[in-house]
Amino acid sequence: VATIDVAPGNGAMALFARVLDFAPTDVARIEQHCAAASIDLVIVGPDDLVATGIGDAIRRAGVSVVCPSREAARIESSKSFAKALMIEAGVPTAAFETYPNAAEARAALEGRPDGPVVVKADGLAAGKGVVIAQDRAAAAAALSRPPISEGAVVLEELLDGPEASLMALVDGGTVVALPPARDHKRLGDGDTGPNTGGMGACSPTSVLPDEDAQPLAESLIGPVARLLAARGTPYRGVIFAGLLHAADGWRVLEYNARFGDPEAQVVLPRLGGDFARLMIALGDGRLAEHVAAHPVRFSQRAYVDVALCAAGYPAAPRRGDRISVDDLPDDVWTFHAGTRRSADGGFVTDGGRVLHIVAQGDTVAEARRKAYVGAERVHFEGKFYRHDIAGGSLEDA
Repeated sequence: VATIDVAPGNGAMALFARVLDFAPTDVARIEQHCAAASIDLVIVGPDDLVATGIGDAIRRAGVSVVCPSREAARIESSKSFAKALMIEAGVPTAAFETYPNAAEARAALEGRPDGPVVVKADGLAAGKGVVIAQDRAAAAAALSRPPISEGAVVLEELLDGPEASLMALVDGGTVVALPPARDHKRLGDGDTGPNTGGMGACSPTSVLPDEDAQPLAESLIGPVARLLAARGTPYRGVIFAGLLHAADGWRVLEYNARFGDPEAQVVLPRLGGDFARLMIALGDGRLAEHVAAHPVRFSQRAYVDVALCAAGYPAAPRRGDRISVDDLPDDVWTFHAGTRRSADGGFVTDGGRVLHIVAQGDTVAEARRKAYVGAERVHFEGKFYRHDIAGGSLEDA
């Protein structure tokens, strides 16, 4: 890979990439830049950009792009669309009902027995559109607050069981699983507090062993991919499935139309082979041909990610606090997220999840120990993080 260009980027990306001076929403400028700079591949990350159909525009310009079409991306941008798709494709998921607005969802709550219910904004909500309400009063409160109060709503049964994350490369009917991961969405230790964009992750995970990844991808992602292709809207990109192992087997909680965060930080380092060539094959529509010649293999090394967050996250994260980093142990890295460069060349906080500390080890327990040593060596005012990422009986081996 000769050159990497990013838009909008963050504080650290300028250390190894060219940060473009225009917004990623400026599709015309992106097309012009791709032509002028002879760009071979574009990978679209943010969910809002995927949903706008930027992949369609880049593909029309003749550039290889890892991003589904706007219509196929509705598996993430509309939860009601995704749930209906799962039902039609025969993919097991939680029972649900869809309502055009919060008022009708609130009225429906009054007619059902009191108890736990999952309340979801139908559209994109930057990780803040899902509330696990323990009773009717909590659900009604969730329905009165943005972003859930601002559009269509899905009410879903609350399932019980361990969760896992499974990403797959999808090219029409071809589905290739990536290493599974375990994510931690709740803000506080012991899975307490509100849902977030993700407080940390680990891979591999005993919840979903590596050897089960491809069969599960075929059964839980493949049917939806084939249905989209049959509808004339084939999917080309990454499908991320949030899974839960209920008493009767695995169920899909939701799909994302992109690499997951923070799962990508622990999954992608486990991929063997040439990642760039794999992505170009996916973007070109040659995934089946490529993996036939170069099968995707998983490293046996373990990775753990701990998110370091700014004071006030997720509701109103504070910005502008100076970041300092002591020497990190071997096999420990800082992945920048919400950071920016200050005038003196240092880094300051500029988002809710500021840095991800990612560590490598022979086992999850070893990687976890290293990650927490690294977390203690990063300093900024108001820093906080969960202390139980990759912990508990499921992973401590």
